Amino acid sequence: MNIKTAYYVMTSSRSFCIQIVFTLNAIYYVSQAGLNPLQLVLLGTIMELAILFFEIPTGLVADIFGRKKSLIIGTFIIGSAHLLEGSIPSFWAIAMGAALWGIGWTFISGAETAWIADELENKELDITLLKGAKFSSLGSFLGIIMSVLIAIVFTVQIAILLAGGFLILIAIISIKVIPETKFISIVSEDSSSIQQMNGALKDSLSLIKGNKILISLAAITLFTGFASEGFDRLWGPHFIEGFEMNEEHAIYWFGAFYAVAFLLNIGLLKIIETYVKERFAIILVLLNSLLIIAMVYFAITELFLVAAILYWVIASLRAVNYPLISVMTNKQLHSQGRATTLSLYGQLDAFGQVAGGPLVGIIALYTSLQGGIITSALLIMPTLYFLWKLRKIA
Repeated sequence: MNIKTAYYVMTSSRSFCIQIVFTLNAIYYVSQAGLNPLQLVLLGTIMELAILFFEIPTGLVADIFGRKKSLIIGTFIIGSAHLLEGSIPSFWAIAMGAALWGIGWTFISGAETAWIADELENKELDITLLKGAKFSSLGSFLGIIMSVLIAIVFTVQIAILLAGGFLILIAIISIKVIPETKFISIVSEDSSSIQQMNGALKDSLSLIKGNKILISLAAITLFTGFASEGFDRLWGPHFIEGFEMNEEHAIYWFGAFYAVAFLLNIGLLKIIETYVKERFAIILVLLNSLLIIAMVYFAITELFLVAAILYWVIASLRAVNYPLISVMTNKQLHSQGRATTLSLYGQLDAFGQVAGGPLVGIIALYTSLQGGIITSALLIMPTLYFLWKLRKIA
């Protein structure tokens, strides 16, 4: 299997399984586990705390022992997390699963992009990452369909358990299928692993501090983290409680929400891949401005159809952010230590979500779900300033 095919298969199959869970977990958390708005956001905070503490160590694992090993470990842990949360519908079991999910994701986050960038030697990286995002969206779309079918034939809980088992199977298969030919460990014979880790971390920090583009991208990552956790956790309960959905109707509608969103995402990514070859920053200014407006109107509308359309707009706009920011970031990085540097960005995102999530959750608990969602929208606004600064250089 060639490098690009392996990358597309790995990202799309993992997205397929994870989306089975993500399509149904809001229903599972509210209808079966009975979680309140603050508990829902705290799940995200627990996950992001795990990411915050493990992002750098796991990035160093990828740079020292190999990106392939890191990807396999991460996929296995995420599968185990879903098995745990699907087994026991209680806050603490789901919270432990969220912590495991966060740890697992840190093994993947920096390592995957570093792996494909190295294997391609940065050639056609922007095209490959955008195409990978499309394949990932396709996998997610198929996961949505599968999640609805399993939930209808069996239960929401069974769907989550099956997805966890499939992820563990993918991790085992990846041991034989995923190639790694260009990896160069940062470890040398002249110093210990601890010294190498410290050196890699210092080098990554120095690289970011000395690069205006990377500093602005770090700020964008941080404020995106502030904004994202609240919306991720509250949009589902907003539909379920605000429009009085029962579990059966929620299964169908949540499937439709995700399915249409991913189809729109694929189309939007195709347009950007075809017509936007550079000047990603100014495109992101426009997209994020629309995103803020859409989130505010999503929170306040009392019309279900309008809320559904706005959700689809929001989901599509948010999904485009990551691949474009990823391309802009990777163009500034060197091969050795790439995973560690990317892990620093992952840690910034996690810190933002840890700080922003509880804030939004408390506001939602003591005001309303709508108030929490509006707060999330306002937290995006600082990113517009930093993106505007990058418009002429990125």
